[in-house]
Amino acid sequence: ITEQGNISVDTRLNIYRNAYTARLRETIETDHELLGFYLGDDLFEEMVQGYIRSAPSQTTSLRDYCDRLPNYLATHPPFSNHPIISELATFERLLLVAFDALDAERLTLETLSAIPATQWPDMRFTFHPSLQKLNSQWNSVESWQTLKIKSAPSPARAENSIWLIWRNRKMLTEFESISEEEHQLLLRALAGDSFSDLCGLLMSDYDDEQASQQAVQYLVTWVGRGLLATAK
Repeated sequence: ITEQGNISVDTRLNIYRNAYTARLRETIETDHELLGFYLGDDLFEEMVQGYIRSAPSQTTSLRDYCDRLPNYLATHPPFSNHPIISELATFERLLLVAFDALDAERLTLETLSAIPATQWPDMRFTFHPSLQKLNSQWNSVESWQTLKIKSAPSPARAENSIWLIWRNRKMLTEFESISEEEHQLLLRALAGDSFSDLCGLLMSDYDDEQASQQAVQYLVTWVGRGLLATAK
C-alpha cells in the first residue's frame, strides 16, 4: 500500500479494512437474515463483531464464510446460553447448502414401477445431492417459519424432531419433518442397504406383507419429494 496524493498509507489501510469488514458483515446479513430478526439489532451486532474477530476469512470466496457461525454461537456467550440460536443458524446454513448443491436426474414413479419384481430385493438407492438432514432439539425451524412471515416467534422450547431439507424439481428449497421410523429407514438407505434390508428393518413392527408395503410407500414418498436420484 503506497501513499497517493494527500492520503497516507495508514488512511488507505483503514479505508480498506473498513470496506473489508463491511463486506463480511454484508455476507452474514445476507446468509442469516432471519437469524438477525430473531436476535434483534443489538445482539446481532454483537454476534457480527465477535464472529469477524474470531473467524477470519480463509478463502477468496465468501460463499462459505459463515460455515463456522453455528459453532461460534454454540460456544460463545451470551449466544451459547440459548442453544436454539446455534440451531437456527445451522438450519439456515443447510438451506443454503441444499440450494447450491449439484443437480442430478431424479427417479420417477414410472421408472421405479418399470423395475422387474425380481430385482426389487437387491435394489439400492442413490439420493439427490441437495438432500440435507437436521436433528433438531429445539423449535428452531418453527421459529424460522414464523419469522419468515414477519411474526414474532414463540419462546424457545425443547423439541426433538428430524427435518429433511432439499431442492425440489422447480429449483426451490423445501423442508419437512419426518417420523423416527422414516428417519431410520432413510439412514439405512443412505448407507447403501437394499430394499429387502429396509423391509427387514420394518418387520419389528409389521408382518412381512405390511413391511414391504410400508417400505414401498416410503419410496413413493421420497420419489414424490424428488429425493431419489437412482435405483439399481
